[in-house]
Amino acid sequence: MKGYRTTMLLGAGTKRALIIGGLAALAVVATTLVPLAATATPSSSLRRYPYLTDLVQRSVTVNWATTTNITSGSVAYGRAGVESCSAHTLEASRTAITVGTTPEYQWKATIRRLKPNTSYCYRIVGSGSDLLGSDASPVFRSQLPKDSTVTYRFAVIGDWGWQDTASLNTDQANVLSELASSGARFAVSTGDIAYQSGSQTNYGDLVQTGPTTSTVFGPNYWTVAGSQIPMFNVLGNHGLNSTVLTNWPEKRATNSSGGRYEMDTYCCTNGTRSASYPSAWYAFDAGPARFYILDASWANSNLGTADVYKNDFDNHWMTTSAEYEWLEDDLETHPDGLKFAFFHFPLHSANATEGSDPYLAGPSNLEGLLAEHGVDIVFNGHAHTYARSSGSSTAPVDYVTGGGGAHLEPATVCGAPIAAALGWSYSSSTHGSSCGSLPRPETIDRVFHFLLVTVKGSTVTVTPTDELGRTFDVQTYNFG
Repeated sequence: MKGYRTTMLLGAGTKRALIIGGLAALAVVATTLVPLAATATPSSSLRRYPYLTDLVQRSVTVNWATTTNITSGSVAYGRAGVESCSAHTLEASRTAITVGTTPEYQWKATIRRLKPNTSYCYRIVGSGSDLLGSDASPVFRSQLPKDSTVTYRFAVIGDWGWQDTASLNTDQANVLSELASSGARFAVSTGDIAYQSGSQTNYGDLVQTGPTTSTVFGPNYWTVAGSQIPMFNVLGNHGLNSTVLTNWPEKRATNSSGGRYEMDTYCCTNGTRSASYPSAWYAFDAGPARFYILDASWANSNLGTADVYKNDFDNHWMTTSAEYEWLEDDLETHPDGLKFAFFHFPLHSANATEGSDPYLAGPSNLEGLLAEHGVDIVFNGHAHTYARSSGSSTAPVDYVTGGGGAHLEPATVCGAPIAAALGWSYSSSTHGSSCGSLPRPETIDRVFHFLLVTVKGSTVTVTPTDELGRTFDVQTYNFG
């Protein structure tokens, strides 16, 4: 395949190269394209390779970025293997952004009326030219209808978008390469994407390089997965600004669940200053499961007389808070089926620095609310480790997955309810650390990871997968 291709060895034992714009997880579907003003390779005007968000019900949103010489944009799409990838056309809207010192346009178009559980291919068009050139058409699969019995997989990844030098973060690139080929239908973050501040420069593009630049949309990062695997984003304590709403639009999921996904003014709990932060909470269905994307975050730079955990609780998780009331109502109106919850601050952490959140954990707090209403598994980030906690009648099973690419942290806070954990210290002589049933990791590539979750009826299997594709601590749950 010709086109935007980057081939490199990403760490010992890596067997695959990254193919930018190819189909990492799905076979290329032969189609006939409506002729456009083609380019030999992806256009130099394309600055962010297309990536997907908001895969809910019968819709999906396609996102990309270009230079400002592209003044119109559209998505062409069709049912893969059934019709042309340019069988239908949809106009896109644009938002002006700046990456580094370069003005760009961020584009998006929401495709509606998709057939459920169906493969679609697509092209992106700018000012009359096919921006993908000779690259193969990306393929994605539309969402499963509610209560479908089809087995599927989704990925969970947290705390990534990190490149603190001009060199490639090979650990992160490896994790994302493995995720791209995992067979996941979609992915959910557990927060903290694009270090350190979540700016458009941190997110970056296909061209610009340097420390803290292009940590997400660089050619070796989310680019390898995003054109086929839609992402649902969770807020973290890094990047609490409007950029996150621009880059990860989730309008359909928010509107269909009565959630919130916009900037709000927060003032002035615990002596914090008045600040404008995104509020992001919503829910969606995928087959027999309901997914809750929740906001448990606060900015490190605005503490007042408290800490991030207390400020988050007082603004989001008091019983009179808007998010708490929305969540309680949605849980009560959806009493049946599997339920998964995703938020940033961890209920139970094995790391001393980014510890367990005392305001969210416990039967009288958010953890108890989730347990009372049948939430089966909670996924958190914030601590740059892997950890699994045993569930109980008053607590769901809880995973901390913060090893997506940011600098790792040790796992040294062991004991109940932590059943297993992995961590890493860059300064200690032993480096690797573990809790519970897992052996101490001898190499760092054992700790960088994502979670692959398989849903088969009421049976759920969580498969932690490290950056070289090795699985560990695989657990299967039958939730009845």
